This record gives sequence, structure tokens and C-alpha cells, in this order.
Amino acid sequence: MMLTAFVERCLPPRKFASGIFEGRGGLRCLSLRSWALLGSCALALVLFLNGGTAWSDDDGTVNAGNAEESSGSATVPPAVDVNAVGDETPDPETAVEVRQFLNLRYSDADGAAGLFDLHIPVTDQHSVLTDDAGNVLAAGPARPAILMVHGGGWAIGDKWTLRTYCDRLAQLGFVVLNMNYRLAPQHQFPRQVDDVRQVLLQLVKHSDAWKVDLNRVGIFGYSAGGHLSALIGVLANEDRPTQMLASEWGSDDPRWEQLPPIAAVCAGGPPCDFRIVPDDNAGLSYFLGGTPREVPDNYLGASPTAHVSPGDPPMQLIHGEKDLLVPLENSQKFADALMEAGVVVSLTVIENQGHMMTLFHPTTKQRVKEFFVKQLLQPSSSPPKRLR
Repeated sequence: MMLTAFVERCLPPRKFASGIFEGRGGLRCLSLRSWALLGSCALALVLFLNGGTAWSDDDGTVNAGNAEESSGSATVPPAVDVNAVGDETPDPETAVEVRQFLNLRYSDADGAAGLFDLHIPVTDQHSVLTDDAGNVLAAGPARPAILMVHGGGWAIGDKWTLRTYCDRLAQLGFVVLNMNYRLAPQHQFPRQVDDVRQVLLQLVKHSDAWKVDLNRVGIFGYSAGGHLSALIGVLANEDRPTQMLASEWGSDDPRWEQLPPIAAVCAGGPPCDFRIVPDDNAGLSYFLGGTPREVPDNYLGASPTAHVSPGDPPMQLIHGEKDLLVPLENSQKFADALMEAGVVVSLTVIENQGHMMTLFHPTTKQRVKEFFVKQLLQPSSSPPKRLR
């Protein structure tokens, strides 16, 4: 906590015109990758001091092949309910077992970038097993699913930072996928966005085996992950040329028609609008591939606020009041645009909290729980819709 406070407090105490940027005369994200690295160190320390649930040494030993060929598993102790704090433990008579299938592969990206974890709850109505080929098989009624997207300035980070959230949500009855993605600067926008889409296709591919209701798919992300989650949500109902501003897929790629609809998005601390970056400022070049003057379409394509329209999925935004890395104005203006378009949106401001600690705040955990329970836990009766 002390390191986190230091990281945020050592930033210059100036106001921003919008987003993570100062007016037109300068750019606070000039050293965003450096702040992301410091923030990641702070995150690691916070997780360690809070019990290190996400530091599990059991990595599932699944490091190659696709989900069908390599589906190792680990059964974990029941997680604390999503709104629990301190040293509370669940009632063993009512706790839900969560099966973890870790480091499954969704793409051939080098290293850990193409890996995801699968968290499936076991209940009286649902059993989970693996067959002789290593396939994960669930039995029971179809359930909603949530995709988790980690933060780290698009340049660092790993899915383990959200593992505790995953088990808490799985205990509520959700099938949870927790993903890694390709990182900048080696991989620049829009590859991170396409990676999120690629994991969503895993839900489609395995919906029967995992018993997933494709009409009840949500996304949760924090910081850079919140940005990617929000962007996927608002682009889902746009026309193909607009969607291709944030994709390397071709216009006739069959994967566009296979994507599941997004029913709910929860985004914490998300950067939402890059259109206000000064034309020749290179602060985000490591992620967006150049300055706004050089690659204007990337700054437009990457801005969730620019793509808000009626029909976007319900959104829960969560932001720290004292966030100096991604100021509150990001979520405020994004929420205003969503409300003006008639989209269901709620903005929760966590008082006196900065960027990193907001992720671990009890109110954040409670809002995530309440939002997805309200939006996704009612069974759907219609066949899965497809995105355009």
C-alpha cells in the first residue's frame, strides 16, 4: 500500500483536460510504460501482503497445445465471497467448489501471451470432468460466462493478477475465462483487441462442452484491461469499417460472424478517449504505433467514447476518486456519452482511492458482483445472437 501511494503521489499534482493527458501542452503518459512498471510492482506487493491468493504455485502445468489437447486442472479451496474482506472464510456447508484449468491455449502467440485460464464452479446441478483426451466437459444447465482482462498499460501484466476475482465470480455461478494477451511495444494496437475477440471465440467453440449460455457473456477488465473491455463492448454493434479500425481481421473474415454478443461490461479505471492527445505527442506511440498525426485512425479506433451508440451493452464503470494515472474524468465523460445514447450505465466512484488500490477496494468487489448477478444470472430463452 505504501509503494502504491508513493507511485501515485509522486506524479505532478496538475489537473488534466481529459483522460490521462494534460491539456494540449503536455502529456502525463509520456512515461506511461514506466508508470505501468511501477504500478505492476505495487500490484505484486499488494497481492503478496494481502495473502497472495493470486500467487499460487500451482500453474496447472498446461503449457502447449489447444484446450482440447492440454486441459490440466487444479481444484482450489472455495474462494471468499466477492464482497468479503479481511480474514473472512466461507461456510464450508455452502461454499462452492471451483475447478481451475490453467494455461490453456487460445492462439499460437509466443510465450504466455496466447494462454487463458478456465474457472468452472461445481454445484449440485453441475459436474465437471476431463475425458481421456484432456477435454474439459461440464454437465448441467447452461450458465453465463465472464471474460477477465488484466491491466498493465498494455505493455506488462498477467492474468494471475485477477485470479482471486475469477474464483469469487465462479462461486456465484459464472464460467470464468481469464486471459493473457500480446503486449506492446512488440505487439501494438489493435492486436490486444483481436486477442480479446479470439478468447471470446473459445466460448463459442466450447459452449456445449462447458455449458455456456452465449446470450449471457460479460467482460470485466481493469485499467488497460478496462479499456479493452469497454472497447469490445461499444464496437460490437458498429458497422464493419468502424470495427476494423480496431482489428487486423479482414472485412470478410468469418470470425466476425462467429463472435458472441456481449451482454454486460464492467470496466475499472479505463482510459476512454485518445482523441485529445496533441498531434505530435509520442507518449502512446509504443502502444498505438505513432503520434496522432502519423496514425490518426489508431487514436480514433482505440477510443471507446468515440464509438458509443444506442444498443451498446449495459456498463458498470468503477473509478478511484484520487486516480492520478487514469483520472476520473475518463469514466465521467464515457458515462455521459453512454447515458446520452440511452445505454444503461452506472459509474461508481471510490472515495479517496487511487488507481491501484481501487481494484482491491471492497466496494469495487461488491459492485462487480452486483452488476454481473443482475445482468447475467437470469437464464436467457432466445437463441444466441451474432455480431455483425
